[in-house]
Amino acid sequence: MFKKILFAVFIISSTIFAQFGSQDSGGKLSPLQACYDIKFYDISITIDPNEKAIAGTVLMKAVTTTKVSKILVDLDQSYQINDVEMVSLDNKESALKYDHTDGKLLINFPVIMKKGEQFTTKISYAGLPRVAKRPPWDDGFIWQKTKSGKDWITVTCQGGGADIWWPCKDHPSDKPDSVFLHYTVPSDGDCIANGKLRSVVDNKDGTKTWNWFVSTPISNYCVTFYIGPYKEIDYDYTSVTGEKFPFQVFVLPENYNKAKEHAPQFLTHMKVMEELCGPYPFRGDKYSVVEAPHLGMEHQTAIAYGYGWKDHPQFPFDWLHQHEFSHEWWGNLVTCKDWSDFWIHEGIGTYMQPLYLEKVFGKEMYFKYMKSIKNFSNKTPVAPRGEKTSGETYNLDIYYKGAWIVHTLRYYLGDETFFKVLRRWAYPTEEMEKIKDGRQCRLATTDELLDIAQKISGKKLDWFFEVYLRHAPLPKLNIKYDTDNAELSWSTENDLPFPLPVEVKIGGKTFRVEMIDNKGTVNLPQGAELVVNPNEWILMDKVNYVNQR
Repeated sequence: MFKKILFAVFIISSTIFAQFGSQDSGGKLSPLQACYDIKFYDISITIDPNEKAIAGTVLMKAVTTTKVSKILVDLDQSYQINDVEMVSLDNKESALKYDHTDGKLLINFPVIMKKGEQFTTKISYAGLPRVAKRPPWDDGFIWQKTKSGKDWITVTCQGGGADIWWPCKDHPSDKPDSVFLHYTVPSDGDCIANGKLRSVVDNKDGTKTWNWFVSTPISNYCVTFYIGPYKEIDYDYTSVTGEKFPFQVFVLPENYNKAKEHAPQFLTHMKVMEELCGPYPFRGDKYSVVEAPHLGMEHQTAIAYGYGWKDHPQFPFDWLHQHEFSHEWWGNLVTCKDWSDFWIHEGIGTYMQPLYLEKVFGKEMYFKYMKSIKNFSNKTPVAPRGEKTSGETYNLDIYYKGAWIVHTLRYYLGDETFFKVLRRWAYPTEEMEKIKDGRQCRLATTDELLDIAQKISGKKLDWFFEVYLRHAPLPKLNIKYDTDNAELSWSTENDLPFPLPVEVKIGGKTFRVEMIDNKGTVNLPQGAELVVNPNEWILMDKVNYVNQR
């Protein structure tokens, strides 16, 4: 059993393995990666908990986008490559020359392929995967035991990408149309994964192979597995489309009763998200929550959950589930084309928590939550221009500041228009809401969201996106008093235009002051108090009082 894995374990020294830390995913694509488009992965991996080792074979089907004689594939240097082969249309295999250096697998083809040609490579490998020390914020396998001594295993790899455990093109811009997953694991554990379960095969050698099929495009970091002695909770749920789909919670036996009492709120999470953003995108497969030995991750159709089946300490809902679940729309349905637009996943995803509270518990709870996440550094733009790696853009601002930017956009557009924009950010057309075969999924950019928002609202919004998303400093409001008036003016980095109306309160009356050319004036009767941004709708720096009245 596990002979290939043990062989790799022996030939890879722990000293070499220890040299490899987390690597960033994405960045500028090299010509040898940009030259092909991934269509399909068939991933077969054997997982050995005793040796903490894996062995795998990955079929990668792709199409050339230009003339190709060689390609680059990403795979962590901690693995031994057993062989790399070309698989012909009639399933004949022929060996390919390759070089595996610095986490890049260079594969040489025997002929030059023309643009538009399909090809399939088969890569076999084995070794010791990295061990995550602080999951999910670093990458690697998590090898744990349950209270009963059973194996409890999973992997996290959002930052470094899936190449830490299987060969792939590690870039957010290239998602396969579908993926077949085959996990061979010890027989005494279940293996839950993305997509729909096709079969479980008893290999009669102490292992079982679990076969899962993902029918829609999926980011490589969202491909996952969970090994454990799971008990299943099934719910009857009908989508806003009228369709039923599997809605499952997989929980460790010792937490079953706690989960059964807690998890019904997940149905409300689903109902509210469908009302706000359109139908659950992956109705063709399933929705599942899987108890994991780390906090959480948005693994498509199999959300990792490790918050302990409890609510937020200050708010009446399970914020962790609601956040990770929101990524089924913001991250998995709508995926950033480059990590420079990571805020689309995390900022809009974070904004779904206060929207949920508003929908279920009222506006006061919404504002309370918004105040609780008013914490950002403003050191780098939320959506910097240019190609970036995951590590270059990952910080709390893409979560909290991103959510506050959407909050302020809602203020500017008004609720009726804003909620139309939000839904079309998720599904650009009503027709796309009806699709579940994968065509509903798309790669998105900040500029695309800008175009959609302008089209739906009928307003120019480039100034709003430029100041809030493309620049780090917050706009600053200056107030200068004279005898009967208060003069308001916006200051922005590089003196950018920023005509955002300012909400003020005078004598118990709340209204907006229009800001033409970044300036506005409000009449202020003697003795009246001017309160700026009374409801905290506007994301801005501290007010600068030019003089005090």
